[in-house]
Amino acid sequence: MTTFSLTVDVWRQTSPDEPGRLVTYRVPDADAEMTVLELLDRINAGLEAAGETPVVFDDGCREGVCGKCGVTVDGVAHGPERNAASCMQHLGAYRDGDRVRIEPLQAASLPVKQDLSVDKKALRRVAKAGKFPVAMKALANGGCISCGACISSCPNGSGQLFVGTMLRELPPLATSDDERRERSAKVIEAAEDEFGPCSLLGDCVEVCPAGLPLENLSAVARENLRHRFPRLYRDTPTDR
Repeated sequence: MTTFSLTVDVWRQTSPDEPGRLVTYRVPDADAEMTVLELLDRINAGLEAAGETPVVFDDGCREGVCGKCGVTVDGVAHGPERNAASCMQHLGAYRDGDRVRIEPLQAASLPVKQDLSVDKKALRRVAKAGKFPVAMKALANGGCISCGACISSCPNGSGQLFVGTMLRELPPLATSDDERRERSAKVIEAAEDEFGPCSLLGDCVEVCPAGLPLENLSAVARENLRHRFPRLYRDTPTDR
C-alpha cells in the first residue's frame, strides 16, 4: 500500500481552565485506508516512544455506532467524508505533503476537557429532562448516536437535530397526551438552556453519522405547539 507524509496540526490543551494551542506533528507513513483516529494513534505512538504526553481524544467502538468519538477535521465536525463518524473518516482525500488540522468538536455546550476530548453532559441533561431511559430509547429508535456533531456544525450551536429526533420518537412511548406534552415541554426547555437556536442552514444533516433527515427538525416546533395549544391537539399519544 502506498504511504504518504502528512503534517498534522493537533489541538493540545491540558485542562478546561488552561489555554490551548495547535501543535504540529509529522506522520511520514499515512495511507488512504487509515482513519482519523488511527492517525492520532500513530502520532501517540511516536509521542509515547519519545516519553511525551499522548494526545487525549474520545474513543469508543470504532465502528461508527457508539457516538463517543468526535473531532473537528479541517473545520468540519468528524471530517470531510459526509455522514461518517470520526472513527470511520479515512484519509483518502489527502495527498503527500498535505496539512491536516484536528481540533475538538466546537460548541459552547461541548467544552474541552483535555486536548480533543469534550464534555457532552449537555446532551445527557436534555435527555434526562425527557426521563433518561425513555429519552435514550427514543433516540435509539430514531437512529441518533448522540455524538454531538450536529451541535458543533451549527453556527449557533443548536442541538435541534438531536432534540428533534428525540421528540419525533417520544410520542409512541407516552401513556397519555398530557404525558406527551409535559415531557416534550421539559425537553424543549432544557434544550433552550443548553443549546443555541436553529440556524436553518441544515449543516447538521451533512455531518450526522446516522444520516438523520432534515425533517426531524420540525418535531421541535410541532411539540412546542402541542404544549402551548393543547385544545387543538387532543389525539392519541402515538400520533406524530
